[in-house]
Amino acid sequence: MPVQSVDRAVAILNALSGSEGHLGVTELSNQLDLHKSTVHRLLVSLKKGGLVERDAPTRKYRLGVRLVELGHAWLGSRGLPQVALPYLHYLADELGEITYLAILQGDVALNVLQVPAPHLVQSVRWLGRAYLHSTSTGKVFLAHMPEDELDSFLGGELRARTGKTITDANELRAQLDQVREEGFATSFEEDEEGINAVAVPVRQRDGTIVAAIGVVGPSFRFTKEKAMDAPSIMVGLAREVGQQLEPRRFEVLA
Repeated sequence: MPVQSVDRAVAILNALSGSEGHLGVTELSNQLDLHKSTVHRLLVSLKKGGLVERDAPTRKYRLGVRLVELGHAWLGSRGLPQVALPYLHYLADELGEITYLAILQGDVALNVLQVPAPHLVQSVRWLGRAYLHSTSTGKVFLAHMPEDELDSFLGGELRARTGKTITDANELRAQLDQVREEGFATSFEEDEEGINAVAVPVRQRDGTIVAAIGVVGPSFRFTKEKAMDAPSIMVGLAREVGQQLEPRRFEVLA
C-alpha cells in the first residue's frame, strides 16, 4: 500500500476513534477532506483486515475488534496488563463495580483493560480514548504532568461533557492540586450523566507514573461516599502493581 494510502487509512482510524458514534463515508469524506470514493476504498480494505466494522442498518463504520487484539498484543509486550489484571479482578469483586486500567497517550487517557462488575446493572464502558479533564483517570495524569504541559493543556478548550464537567481552567487546576495531595481523583457525573468514578496512579519503583487504575459505576449505587472510600483499597493495590514493574520499561509520566 502506498505511503499516502497508509496515511489516509490512519487518518480514518483516528477519526473513528475520536468520534462518539459511528461515522459514514460522507462524514469521513467531509472531515478528512478526501473524495468519497477514496474513503470508501480505504474502508473496504480496513474492514477486510478487521480494523473497522460496518453497521448494516446505518451503513456507518466503527473501529473493529482487530484493533483490540493488536492493543492487547502491544500491552502484552510491556508486561503491564498481566500484572494488573488479577488486581482489577480483586477490586471488581471487592467494590462491586467495573474496574479498568488506563495509560496516557498524548492528550487523552487510553482505557486498555477492563474487568466487568458482578452486577446485572452496570455502566457500559468502552475500551478506548477518554478525555483527561472530565474523567478520574485523566485527572490522575493531568495532576502529575510537568507544569508547562499542564499550562498548555489548560489553555485549550475544556469541553463540557455534562452539566457537571469542570470547564474553568482555574477550578480544574485547584482540583488537580487536591488530587496530588490526596493521591486519588474523582469524577462525579462529569464525563457521563449518572456515572461516578475514582482513580489512583500506578507508579513504578522509580516513582514514574505509568498508568492509572479506575473504578466506575452508576451513581445510584457507586455513590460519592463509596467512591471516596474506594481509595483506601485502591492505593495499596496500585502500589503492588507498580512494584512488580521493571523501572524504565515505560515512558509515560515522571
